[in-house]
Amino acid sequence: MSSESLEQCREKALRLLENSPHSVAGLKRKLFNAKKFSSQEISNILADLLKAGLLDDRQFAEDYVQYLKSTSIGRYKAVFKLKGKGVPQNIINDVMERLWNDNDDDMVRALDAARRKWDSLQSKDQPMVKKLQAVARFLVSRGFSMQTVRMVLDDLKKT
Repeated sequence: MSSESLEQCREKALRLLENSPHSVAGLKRKLFNAKKFSSQEISNILADLLKAGLLDDRQFAEDYVQYLKSTSIGRYKAVFKLKGKGVPQNIINDVMERLWNDNDDDMVRALDAARRKWDSLQSKDQPMVKKLQAVARFLVSRGFSMQTVRMVLDDLKKT
C-alpha cells in the first residue's frame, strides 16, 4: 500500500462526497468499482472519513428521507431505496420511525400520484375497472401500502 495510492483514494473519496452525499457502503462500492484501490486502502480512507465526520450513515439517511418525502413515493419504496444505498437496517428503522411516521403525508403523496396517473389514463378507451387496476398497480410499485391504495381508489371512484 503506497502513500501515493492512498492519497489518490482519499482524493477520489472526497471528490465523490463533494458531488453528492453517500452512505459508507455506497462510497465503499464506488471506490471499489474504480478498480484502482486495494481493500485495505479503501478501509483506511473510510475510517478516516468516519472519524473526521465527513461520512455518517445516520445523517445521510435523514437527509435522503427528507428528500424522498418530497417525491411521490410511499414508505416501502423509501425503505427499499435506503437499503439500495447501503444504509444499515437499524438506522433505516430508526430514521423511518422518526421522520416518516405520518400516514396523512403518504395519503397526500399517493393521491397526487394517482390523480396524475388517472388523468393520463382518461384518453384510453378502457372500462373504469381497468383504469382503477392500473392506478392500483402504479401505486403499489411506488411503495404505498395496500390500505393507502384502497383509500385512494375509493376517492378516485367518487370522481
